[in-house]
Amino acid sequence: MSIEDPKETLKTLIQENMTLYKDDGTTPASVLVSDEYVEDFWRKYDVIITVGLESQRDKLLSIGCSCKETVSLYRVTVWTCNRTGVNGQLMRWKAVQEVNRIISENMKNPGGSIEWMKTVGRTSVDKVEVKPALYSSTILVETHQYAS
Repeated sequence: MSIEDPKETLKTLIQENMTLYKDDGTTPASVLVSDEYVEDFWRKYDVIITVGLESQRDKLLSIGCSCKETVSLYRVTVWTCNRTGVNGQLMRWKAVQEVNRIISENMKNPGGSIEWMKTVGRTSVDKVEVKPALYSSTILVETHQYAS
């Protein structure tokens, strides 16, 4: 079993499998997968994806406490804004679809210490009162790990 932080596994999985294009359909979009959102990132990236732990719980699977399951809930938040060649709302939709595709395709074998995972929900927020307007969607990803 790997000792890699499951959050790092998720970040790597998304970064290495993300395929996004700008509105013209041929120019690759620049994507950053990070621990946190920093406004200065907009100077270099079309899409920012942050990954953070929402909650975690352990469940004992045997009477003698010799085996346990750790169920973690991660927030995978996609941030976009309107830029030259990028409609923020459309790019957010495409990025959310890509994250869902990546999680689904790697559900049974995500790597690292994660045994399996699935998406369990999504919320979206448009912050149009700030300039440029920010569009974000948070995808909740549930991961499962087992230890003896």
